[in-house]
Amino acid sequence: MRLSLFPFIFLKRRSYERLTREKDLLTALVRINSTPILRPTQDHRLVMCIIFSMDRAPQLHALLGSYFEQVKNFVPVYVLYRTSNAQHQKAYDEVFSLFGNQPVSAIQQTSKESFKLQLVSLLESVESEDVFFLTDDDLFIDTVDIFDVVKFETRATIFSLRMGAHLTRSYPVQKEQKLPPFMSGVVEDSDKLCWFWENGEYDWAYPLSVNGHFFSTQEFLALVNHAEFNSPNTLEANLQQYAKYFQHRFGICYKRSKILNIPINKVQKDNNNIHGTIHQNYLLEQWRSGMQINYRALYGLPNESAHQEVAVTFLKRT
Repeated sequence: MRLSLFPFIFLKRRSYERLTREKDLLTALVRINSTPILRPTQDHRLVMCIIFSMDRAPQLHALLGSYFEQVKNFVPVYVLYRTSNAQHQKAYDEVFSLFGNQPVSAIQQTSKESFKLQLVSLLESVESEDVFFLTDDDLFIDTVDIFDVVKFETRATIFSLRMGAHLTRSYPVQKEQKLPPFMSGVVEDSDKLCWFWENGEYDWAYPLSVNGHFFSTQEFLALVNHAEFNSPNTLEANLQQYAKYFQHRFGICYKRSKILNIPINKVQKDNNNIHGTIHQNYLLEQWRSGMQINYRALYGLPNESAHQEVAVTFLKRT
């Protein structure tokens, strides 16, 4: 047997840096998960919501409207947003004014490149133990009590507001998807389902989603500190390299979806995701004419996928 004279291998610098980041992340996750759980039960101040938005103030208005109407024991919302021109900015100012009496904090990006820095700063500045994310094209289509969700420990489970037993199709890949084998006896609530993320396919095997999934704030902060990204889309895409460390966790959801992602348009060029044809500038024109999306017409929609194009109607804004 011939032995190598050099008992090591050579790596490209980028590969070495990736492995170093992954090692540092694992160290951080072990440290976080070795800390005792001291959370008091059913305290909504322990969780926060972060919404990502760009040039879609009318859609953000629909999401916020559905959030405050459909969510019991709702929690503070932080909107990290970016605009491409003054007209979109004016629409955002009007949306934030309409929700001025609600716990909504607007955080404007200073540039596309500032996204990671501002997201990290936000996660570091809050005391919430848990966090969940939404994008501005999400909508709450059914009622939900946040207290009913945060009772599940995020270091052992990833709770999803978007999944449900009726989701037999995956819109992003345009394919049918099988339901995972659900487990009995893990969750006592009769209105919920439980499975292992590693036993699902497509949406049922995608724990690190920024559409209605609940995470430990410290774990998610560790993830973003060790990932490279400059937008919500590149954030979610680059998080998937670490999904293997979360696939073994329980997934929990309601039997029916609480939120729906409505991909009627696309405002970025980070990927080739399929989408509808209702341009964001058309929605802006409707908003400027005094109209709003008739989001209540979509309550109770029997969706077959976590993402689904639907007909959008408008009504006069009051």
